[in-house]
Amino acid sequence: MKNSSVFFIILFMAAFQSQVKAQDFERIDPLRHAKENIHFLNDANGRPFKSVRNFEEEGSPYFSENYLQSNIQLRNGKTYHNIPIKFNQLTGEVIFKTSDGQEMLVANPFQRIELQHEGKTYIFRSGFPPIDKQTDVSVYQLLDSGTAVLLKYTTVLYQDKQVYNSPNTVRTYNKKENNYAWTPSQGLVRVPKKENEWAAFFGSLHTEMKSFIKKENVKLKNEEDIIRIFRHYNQLLKQVSAANTN
Repeated sequence: MKNSSVFFIILFMAAFQSQVKAQDFERIDPLRHAKENIHFLNDANGRPFKSVRNFEEEGSPYFSENYLQSNIQLRNGKTYHNIPIKFNQLTGEVIFKTSDGQEMLVANPFQRIELQHEGKTYIFRSGFPPIDKQTDVSVYQLLDSGTAVLLKYTTVLYQDKQVYNSPNTVRTYNKKENNYAWTPSQGLVRVPKKENEWAAFFGSLHTEMKSFIKKENVKLKNEEDIIRIFRHYNQLLKQVSAANTN
């Protein structure tokens, strides 16, 4: 009887340890985020960020003025989770906050950022070919992905004005958005803005896409409708690829 009791105790302990290993790491290691923050600080080659603002501001160069929880992937392929960051769309810089509240600048280029803002998930990517004034480290927001990738690039412009009868300067920010698309055959191109320009972009699927745009009463200058266009276009490309495989 005693041997049986010992056996069941050993069996219970083994099962408990197995369950603990299967639990979410965040629950059994409360220091997880602090550790990941330290690793990210090292791999991102973080350096202290000093904000120099000798002017008043109207608007903001940041995607959000608040620090947002994000998953960030560096160019070396490593991904870090729950890193609080601010993304400056004027400079393309990413600022993150350490566990002790220190603001640091990400020095190493990143490849992908996924962040949460106002109940929505936003994904930003870099590494696309240069176009217009953008380089391969320029950051785009990912709007739809598939064989054809729909992107949005935000240009931030600013103007400084001296306040009348005052030594203060006011810097006003304005944001301008442009959509781009990447496909294996065309590379990175601007999304057409006129109906007659879409024919060249869609190529052999132009007739099907023209019918979809007309049937769904799609507005070519509305971002949500452009996303709908690309989702349908990617569905057609997938069907064509499947048909060619069979």
